[in-house]
Amino acid sequence: MSSNLNISVRTSDLAVLQGVLDDAGYDSTSSLADPKYYNIAVKLLFHLYNDGMTSPAALSIELSRHFGKTPLSSKSSAEFEKNRKLIQGIRSAVVVKSPTGASTDTW
Repeated sequence: MSSNLNISVRTSDLAVLQGVLDDAGYDSTSSLADPKYYNIAVKLLFHLYNDGMTSPAALSIELSRHFGKTPLSSKSSAEFEKNRKLIQGIRSAVVVKSPTGASTDTW
């Protein structure tokens, strides 16, 4: 497989691809420090974009998947939070109902 890409791209397309690379942490310093991975990332993005994937979010996800990273959820699961509290010795809040029917939180 040749390392030359014969793809014509508009300036606006390049801006999208450069933004995806920047968001993923590929910049001028990473391209000099590890050009092999930078070149692979650029080629992957060009091929995906040329195949019709134009969403920056989708391109970022595919770039992460290719290099073995999966996007992390921004919210922890309920089971994870429960286990974290147990390990750290944090007691959960207990809801106690008063005789009048009002709820109060206690620790």
